[in-house]
Amino acid sequence: MPVETISDGRVLAVILVVAVVTVALRAMPYVAMDALSRNGYLLHLGRKMPVGVMVLLVAYTLQDVDLSAYPYGLPILGSAAVALALYWFTRNALVGIGAGLACHLVAVNGLV
Repeated sequence: MPVETISDGRVLAVILVVAVVTVALRAMPYVAMDALSRNGYLLHLGRKMPVGVMVLLVAYTLQDVDLSAYPYGLPILGSAAVALALYWFTRNALVGIGAGLACHLVAVNGLV
């Protein structure tokens, strides 16, 4: 069975097309940012979306907590309380999430 060879011109054309598409895709957000930054709906989503995402994450995390069997959901609920309290006092999401995660890991691996 004969092996088909690809010409150098064709290889160069493919490389150029891939390069142009890559540069265009990387530049597109910066070009579109000016037009999108004045859009009222997107500004509204930018203000409300982080809260919605956090509510969904908390609901997903707590959906399978079994409160009727040992350890009665204490590691998850305690960690969520620590995360909420630290976020409430510091207003820093990373501190709340990091401390809640650390608390959960200690509770699950060390205490329970």
